[in-house]
Formats: sequence, structure tokens, C-alpha cells
Amino acid sequence: MMKKLVLAAVLLATTGAYATPTTTFWAPSTTGIQPFLTPHITYDTYFWKGPGAGQAGSPVYPVTTGLTMGVLPWDNLQLELGFDLLLPSSDPFLFNAKLGVPEDKLFPFQPSFAVGIQGVGTKQSTATTLGTDYNMLYAQIQHTIPSVGGYVSVGGYYGLQDKLYQASDGSGTNRAGFMGGFMSPDIAVNAPWLQKINVVGDVQTGKNALGAGGGGLVFYFTDKVDILTGPVYYFDPGSQPGGKQWFWTVQLDIDLPLRSTPATAPAAPVSETPAPAATTASK
Repeated sequence: MMKKLVLAAVLLATTGAYATPTTTFWAPSTTGIQPFLTPHITYDTYFWKGPGAGQAGSPVYPVTTGLTMGVLPWDNLQLELGFDLLLPSSDPFLFNAKLGVPEDKLFPFQPSFAVGIQGVGTKQSTATTLGTDYNMLYAQIQHTIPSVGGYVSVGGYYGLQDKLYQASDGSGTNRAGFMGGFMSPDIAVNAPWLQKINVVGDVQTGKNALGAGGGGLVFYFTDKVDILTGPVYYFDPGSQPGGKQWFWTVQLDIDLPLRSTPATAPAAPVSETPAPAATTASK
């Protein structure tokens, strides 16, 4: 039975890992949340050298396209909802949500914090088959690096569907772990075609299909269009397409504000001391 589960997990890995809320690099290791009525479109690819796409052992994930948008008009309490479409795969839809409070809303030097769920798939796992119901809960706290900008975040995750958090070597379930992320201060370029660059990185521990760490560069062509690229190192290569430990990712991100100018947000019932939001995210 364990061999069947491991084989199924390897096959499932070729259908993509999980839906992507606002992330730092690989994981949702940031408290950043999409602004109200600002849809965020993403186009993510993960690949490595090996057999071509569609061939056995091909080291490539399905292309992930998705949309995430802030849905609360408050400055002190924010919520984003989103979905991803992973193709080619037989059950391509995955959903996510994140709720959080920005920095300095409750008291001076208060870190931002957020809780969320991702990887809510449409195919339920059973005793004999694996679905896409990763249903990963997570929580993060984060703070801007004083005086220079950027941020550091720490938190953790817990997978509700234990069948999808198995180590590929049969050593057991690993459905909980640490998540942390980092974004550097802005590296200003101010060229006509490139506004700035940020260095980013994060880690999600665990010997399972989602455990990985990586980092790279975010190139901001404008404040609403960027490309992130860099390597990802997986802690359980047996659960990845082609059994590869390394993948390269290229991620295109576009914000499309539905309002021409931000409206003054009504206060949410979480704080009486409003302050400017200080968190940003690469995705």
C-alpha cells in the first residue's frame, strides 16, 4: 500500500504542487496581501534540464496561471481570495485565501501578521486514491527591516490532508513545518525600462512535495509589472517531476487596479491607530 501511495504522490507531483496566494518566492512566506479591488495575475513556470515536456520523467511542472484579489475595503484588516489553474492536469483548479493585519495598526512597532489556507483542490483524496485537497493552513508574522526597507517573516504550516504530505521514500508523514521569507531593500535602477530590483528568498521545511527553499531576483519594470526568477531546491526530490532536486522558476506578475485612484478606506474594527502599510510581496 505504501508503494502505491508513493507512486501516486510522484505522479501527482506532475500535476502541480499547490495554489499560490501572495508569496515571497516559493511559499506563502509573507503577510503581504493584495490591495482591495486590485486583481493580481500570475504566470509561473518551473522546469529543469531533462526529457522534453510530455515524455516520461520530464522535469517540468504544469504552467500555473491564476488570479488573486483583495476583497476588503479596510486599511486595518485585509483579505485576499484567489484561484490557480494548473495545465495540463486533470483537476486543474486550486483555491486560496489569506487574512491579515498590516504593520503598526495595533501598537507601535507591531509586526504584520496573517493566516491563510492554500491548495484547496476540487478532487478529494480517498483511502485508495490521491486528490488535490492539500488544504494547507499557515500563519506568518513579518516586519520591515528598520531604516532600510525590505522585510523578514517567520511562521509555520500544517497540512490537513496527511496523504499528500508523505515522504517519497516511505519514511512517513511530514505535514507540518517552518516557513520563513526575506526581501531585500529596493535596489533602485530608475532606467526607462527597469524601475528597481529586489533580492528575495524563502524556505518551507518538510520532506514532502511542498518542502523547498529558494531565492532569486525580482525585476520591477513598473510598480505593477515584474518578473521573478531563480532556483528552487526541493527537500524530497523523489516527490518532484523527474525526481529532480533543483528546478528553475520564472514568474510573471501583473497588478490591474480596478480603481483609478485609491479611495479612503473605512477603518476596520481591529485598531484605532491607523498607520501606513509597510509590507510588500514579490507575488
